[in-house]
Amino acid sequence: MLQNSQRDEQAILLPHILARKPNTYIFTKSIAEDLVRESSNHLPVVVVRPSVVMPTLTEPFPYYSNDNNSLLSLGAGTSVGLLRVTGSARDNRLDIIPADMTVNCILAASWSIRVAPNAPQVYNYVGHESPALLRYFTQVYLRNLEESKESFGKVLWVPHHIAVENTYILFSLYYLLHILPGLFFSLAERYLNRKPMIMKIYRKLFFLSKSLRYFVFNNWSFTNDNTKSLLLKLNARDRELFDFNMASFDWYVYFSVLYRCCGFYVLKDYENNYPKELYKRKMQYIKPVDSAIRWSFRLAVVYISYSMLCAVVSRFT
Repeated sequence: MLQNSQRDEQAILLPHILARKPNTYIFTKSIAEDLVRESSNHLPVVVVRPSVVMPTLTEPFPYYSNDNNSLLSLGAGTSVGLLRVTGSARDNRLDIIPADMTVNCILAASWSIRVAPNAPQVYNYVGHESPALLRYFTQVYLRNLEESKESFGKVLWVPHHIAVENTYILFSLYYLLHILPGLFFSLAERYLNRKPMIMKIYRKLFFLSKSLRYFVFNNWSFTNDNTKSLLLKLNARDRELFDFNMASFDWYVYFSVLYRCCGFYVLKDYENNYPKELYKRKMQYIKPVDSAIRWSFRLAVVYISYSMLCAVVSRFT
């Protein structure tokens, strides 16, 4: 049906095709799982449902990633000072898991169906037993980036981050803190005869934030009894070699060095030993401008609020 329809027709049909699914990614995963369920009665097949897969913890080496997933992209955008505003609930819990532990769970599930044909066929591999708040991730990430001995060579501005729940405030701040500075930098790019990139990046970040909205404003509960039982089936040696126990996972240690992964794999900043002295030298010109803009904005808000208050008072007196 999609192959024989035009783009405008697809835009009309898409909400009806997705039904209650938030996006095409979730929709196609559901179709694939249903296809496996219907066609694998005679095959030893298991389905492992991981939550958001993040860079590795230990194997093949720490913080390895070949996929620039949405969370890493947002972290990279915040690191270089481009992304300043995101929409999310304050109590939103990140259900994320390292990639190598996901692989361990898949291997254990495959072993289980081989030695016990009547073993469960679906395993939810999630991290809700060791939850991590989204705002906690952002705080730890930026604090360790600030305190680290190295930095990014591609940094453009002082990193700031504002998490907003209200949609109207979110779009207002987005235009004020993203679109307007983006237009200024676009003019600078044209003046320097460089390829215009800033507005394209902001456009991608906007659509990325929009696609994540459904997930960062809701919390999810999963049952993982099958996964717990699978872990208990392994002997002590196998639990050590194929560890996928999320109950005692230390997210602080994991988040504290995640900025290096963002710099290397997302920003392609392969010189990850960019000295902090060069960063500070670069920031000595940017930080005063940043502080002046922030204080000007605060004073403007105070002035507008005071003027509105005076107008209301004078109207009723």
